[in-house]
This record gives sequence, C-alpha cells and structure tokens, in this order.
Amino acid sequence: MPGRAERGASRRPLLGVFFAALALVTPCPLQARADPLPAGFVRLANIDQTIHQDIRYAGRENFLRRKVDGYDAPVCILTAQAAKALSSVQRTMTAKGLTLVVFDCYRPARAVADMGQWTREGGPPDPQWYPTVERGDLIAKGYVGELSSHSRGSTVDLAIADPGKGSDVHPACGTPDVGTLDFGTGFDCFDPMSETAHHPLPAGAAANRKLLLAAMRAAGFRNYAREWWHFTLAKEPFPKQRFDFPVTAP
Repeated sequence: MPGRAERGASRRPLLGVFFAALALVTPCPLQARADPLPAGFVRLANIDQTIHQDIRYAGRENFLRRKVDGYDAPVCILTAQAAKALSSVQRTMTAKGLTLVVFDCYRPARAVADMGQWTREGGPPDPQWYPTVERGDLIAKGYVGELSSHSRGSTVDLAIADPGKGSDVHPACGTPDVGTLDFGTGFDCFDPMSETAHHPLPAGAAANRKLLLAAMRAAGFRNYAREWWHFTLAKEPFPKQRFDFPVTAP
C-alpha cells in the first residue's frame, strides 16, 4: 500500500492535466482586453493626449456631409513612428503657447472607396467645400484620390490653434471654424487657394502656413503641395502597404 507521500505524488500528474485542459477552455482576461489594432499602430491619445482631435470623417462636418465608411469613432490612429514624430511637433507648438489640431489620420481603404463612389454620383459645385468644381470632377482634378497615403497609417491632416484665444476666422471654403489660426482656407477646401505655396495670401495666413510647414519638416514629415494641411512621414514604416481595419475607440 503506497504511503501518503506516494499518494500525493500520484495525484500531481492528474492535477497538471486538469489545469492544462482548463486553460484551453477558459478565456484569458488579457486577450479579452487586447487592442485590436495591427502591430505597429497606436491611438494618438496613448502617445500624446495634448493634441486636439477633431476627426471630421466620423461625423457630418465634411465634404460628403455624412459619416464616411470605416470611421466608427472620432479617433486618430497612426503608426507608432508617425505618432511619436507628431508629438515632437506638439512640444514645439506648446512652447509657443499653441497646439496642433488633427482632422484626419489613418484612413481605412474602405473609406477611400466610399469617397470615390460618392464623387461618381455627380453633382454641382458645393460653395463650402468645392466652390468651382463639380463633384464628378474631384478625382480628375486631384482633390479626391482613388488611393490615399492615409491608408498607410503615417499621413495626417492638421492645423495649429491658439488654445488661449477664441477665433473669429471663418474661412470661405473648407471646414467650419474650429478655433484654428488663419491659414487662408479651411481643411478640405478643394480649391487652388489650398496649395501650400499659393499666393497671394494674407500675410498672417502665409506666416501660419510657413510655421506649420517648418515644424512638420523638422520632425521628418513631407508636405503634399496641393494641400497645406496634408503631411506624410518621410520614413514611413509601411510605404507600399494599405490597411482597411476600421477606426475605433479603445
């Protein structure tokens, strides 16, 4: 007859099998809370909570005048490299008593397709967003892309605001007033006035564009010359890959 120690030893293999089987059927709390973002992506707020987010395609204040497919939350998502670089720009702005305002960050491929389909529906010019171009010509004129660098995760649309002051800037074209500095137009103004080097511009607007351009270049971003607000990280981690996961809150 086995002694007490032998009986205890004989139970241990059975207990090991039991707990191994239990682990296979019991959900892991850490996995349940895991962030669904692909590897290499972050929510900007997890890197820098001081950057103001005004994600236009998650609502109705945009050139489609409705929520865009794939934007399930008004949240900025970027590659980790782009988010960290943007945070360095924010530190530069903070030192001047200013702040960045982001309008769009990562854009799902399904959102790009939604925009393209919307343009093909046609329609007259819109005095707020595309005052001199018909909707059906927005792709041909280069204002809406059939592909977008935003889907690679390292492109951001943004402006600068003064958090200590209200704003009386109400641009004739583009996004409604969101308290930003005067840049001559608002975000998503589909007009030659939005070209970064457009002239003539009011002196203040020209200076604000130069301020944003210099700060973003110093952090490793390059500007899209037709849109003063549009910047892509020069050394982006996914230069040939486009993503289609939805924009969600954590």
